[in-house]
Amino acid sequence: MKKGDILIMLFVVVLAIGLLVFYKISTTQHYHHKYAVIMVDGKIYKEVSLEDVNYREEIPIVTKYGKNVLLVKNGGIQVIYAECPDKICIKEGFIDKPGQSIVCLPFRMVVEIRGVKNAEVDQVVY
Repeated sequence: MKKGDILIMLFVVVLAIGLLVFYKISTTQHYHHKYAVIMVDGKIYKEVSLEDVNYREEIPIVTKYGKNVLLVKNGGIQVIYAECPDKICIKEGFIDKPGQSIVCLPFRMVVEIRGVKNAEVDQVVY
């Protein structure tokens, strides 16, 4: 092994550790309010709070394009019924983290999880 090979390996290891730390930080962000926004045709159809993990509701969405049924449970949401031919929105599964979304193109429906970040200051360092 040459000096250049060692430097490349060291660079790759440092990069991997940096990406791992960034991923860990980004997936553990705390939100003091988490909710789902259901949009049809680009307009807000309904907003649902996802704070209460014991809350359960089926939300039928009937539009001129067809019918979908969403299930809110365990602090997340999923599509449990869709009349669209490909059923990709059902295959998306359960989502519960801000930034995740479910899209049903035939019915022009988008379900997106949003959150308001916790504004508390944990520590001030001088």
